[in-house]
Amino acid sequence: MPSKCRAVIRTAVVSIVAVCASLVTSAPTNAVVGGTSALGNNAVVRVLNGSSSCSGALWTSRIVVTAGHCVVNSSGTVTTSPISVFAPGVSTQQSPQTVTQSQIIVVDGFRKFSDFSQPDDIAFIVLSSELSGGTITRLATVDEVSAWSRDGRLVTFLGYGRTSPSGPSSPTPNQINQPLSFGSPWPGSFTASQTATTGICSGDSGGPVITQVGNEIVLIGINSAASGPCSPSSRPSMTGFVPSAFPALVKLALDATNSVALPTVTTASAVGVRTTSAVLTGTVIASNLLTTTSFTYGLQPDLSGATTTIEATKVSGNAPTAFEVAAIDLVPGTTYYFRANATNLAGTVSGAIASFTTLGGLPIVTSGAASSVASDSVVVTGTFGANSASTQAFFQLSTVADFSTVVGSIVAGDIIGEEVATLSASFSGLTPGTTYFWRAAATNAAGTAVGAAFTFATPLFERQTSLSTTALLNTLAVDRTDVRKIVVAPVAKSRQQCTLNTRTNRLTLTKPGICRLKLTLTKSSSTVVGFINLAIR
Repeated sequence: MPSKCRAVIRTAVVSIVAVCASLVTSAPTNAVVGGTSALGNNAVVRVLNGSSSCSGALWTSRIVVTAGHCVVNSSGTVTTSPISVFAPGVSTQQSPQTVTQSQIIVVDGFRKFSDFSQPDDIAFIVLSSELSGGTITRLATVDEVSAWSRDGRLVTFLGYGRTSPSGPSSPTPNQINQPLSFGSPWPGSFTASQTATTGICSGDSGGPVITQVGNEIVLIGINSAASGPCSPSSRPSMTGFVPSAFPALVKLALDATNSVALPTVTTASAVGVRTTSAVLTGTVIASNLLTTTSFTYGLQPDLSGATTTIEATKVSGNAPTAFEVAAIDLVPGTTYYFRANATNLAGTVSGAIASFTTLGGLPIVTSGAASSVASDSVVVTGTFGANSASTQAFFQLSTVADFSTVVGSIVAGDIIGEEVATLSASFSGLTPGTTYFWRAAATNAAGTAVGAAFTFATPLFERQTSLSTTALLNTLAVDRTDVRKIVVAPVAKSRQQCTLNTRTNRLTLTKPGICRLKLTLTKSSSTVVGFINLAIR
């Protein structure tokens, strides 16, 4: 390819010549020095436009990517003369059969700038018939090329260019491996290092720059211009252009060949559904363009309103490929709707909307009973079901029926999974002679559930009250299930306030203050000891 340098501003030719004069004064005696034969490499083709020889990249069987200056003249006119494109990777002396163009696609306003190049030096030749055998799997994305340029990735340059500065173009393709370099001069371009004796030359214009990623042959871009080895330079380098940086041209070329460029995506199912997470799955056919997959999910059946989109993976090739991603921080017991998406240079498509329901839901809560109702304390119980979600159980106490004011709240414990547990809690510091409302409650990621509300009254006794043990236990709501023996006895410090007649088994409350009782309940399997305070006016 002719040695070229570029100017960012398309001004007078004289200004460009002034900048480039040092690059075109002479050339070394050899081109592609250090390179090797690329005969049989089916990524590269030879392009003949009259007497002008270029190279090209066979992207699909009917699309060749080449340099714009190979098909556009200095006035910006796209050639209408037949362009001959040889079969990929062949010796043009032994395989003379060629295919001509049916359409040429370039950037509007592009023109050949004398022997120099300029931005947007890229063209897509749509062939009138197929050239089989191409090996390019896909186009590199702009982001990939930027990352590889920062890393100085070693890539392969191909072309049918000259093998000496003044000789004809080579009838066979050659290749060299050179590192990409960072700092391209224009949007959509890339650069690579060259040496005074190793690089591309006249006739390599439009030749492919490729790299291998896994099993894929990826087209980075096409050669556009170079300084060294065919023209001396203190900083030998080359400039090329990335096809994927020109999505409108890519789409025009694909549409012109009726190629299926849009990806095909299918929404599959949600697997591994848990209380707050699920794995969303889908299948995509990338249509030989690097395709980004994602999932969108939300609470509305048509995915209107608030939704979340999470990227899954990047896929290429033309075979159905499964992809998945985990959706997290979901609400238990909730139905979600989702769909798979796929985006490539040709556009974005989405699969059908599917749904799943996370495990669990609101806790299951049943308020139990209040027992041991003393003048200043009470024991309450409840039954709690976790409903497949990590759940915290608690009790609430209020002096108003609507619980608009909560005077006490006690956490009874945590339950998980399918666990169902009966738990209890003891409220203390209550006011004697007061009616309280209480209920069991529980909370998890799905929300808070409450049981039925019940009441109890803390007793306040008058002086000289006399109660039988049975009446006392009824007043205090003591649970006597499976109790075989009950012993009631005032503690030593309360004997001035209350006395127990062991013969009649009656408790007499004599003086104002607190009568503290020790209750011993003997059951078949255990003995329970508790202390209860009775308030006396």
